[in-house]
Amino acid sequence: MRINLRKIARTAQSHLHLVKTVKDAYYYHSRRLLRRPHEIEFYALKLIPDDLAGSYVDVGANHGQSILSIRLMKPQARIYSFEANPLLAAKLAKRYQGDSAVTVFAYGLADEDSRRPLFVPVYRKFVYDGDASFHRETATALLSPDRVYLFAPEKVEVRQVMCETRRLDDQGLEPVFLKIDVQGYEARVVSGGLDTIRKYQPVLLMESWEHDAELNEMLSGLGYREYLFDDVGFYPGRSETAVNHIFLTPDRAKTLPKGQG
Repeated sequence: MRINLRKIARTAQSHLHLVKTVKDAYYYHSRRLLRRPHEIEFYALKLIPDDLAGSYVDVGANHGQSILSIRLMKPQARIYSFEANPLLAAKLAKRYQGDSAVTVFAYGLADEDSRRPLFVPVYRKFVYDGDASFHRETATALLSPDRVYLFAPEKVEVRQVMCETRRLDDQGLEPVFLKIDVQGYEARVVSGGLDTIRKYQPVLLMESWEHDAELNEMLSGLGYREYLFDDVGFYPGRSETAVNHIFLTPDRAKTLPKGQG
């Protein structure tokens, strides 16, 4: 029988809420100490020359994993982070209130200015704020017998939190790097930032895209294609197993070191 450590952790924090606090503290301190990003694709940021102008934009901040990973790879980066869940945004703003290089916005990015309900899953009174979604079904998808031991469906509830979205094109940013992880809303973020992305051609890092025809069409229209990276640079290629995917335009690729792939 294979031991599922994530499932064990999720079960433990649902019953003993202090586990999450301890886990988070260990997570951030260990990552800083080991200088290890939370996902392997963030190692690619070390390959972006420091003299390339532009900010690092984090869309879908969640618990701040990407902020920490960006800081580990690019200590001098100017980071703008967007989080639609005001509960999470408040926590991040407090954590980085003394850091002038990090700005946290308590709203998400999409294709229009709007105000809508965000669905936040709760299990045994433990709030899974990192799994919140604009879709009620998506918000509860991670709470199931496959994800939690001794699962009790009657202990699941969904809370609604009102949140705001705005357009990337209205933010006045000049990104050299743009990470988007918004639970299936990636196409809307790109749609609301077409002018910015077309003008600055940032390195794009996105989690989901394969089955989104609209997103694929927009990326192709902007001249983007998928790239892989190695120890020395970037090279065209597609990964079938990576969690995140890197996209570059031909002009942006010329400003970056070339890989050997």
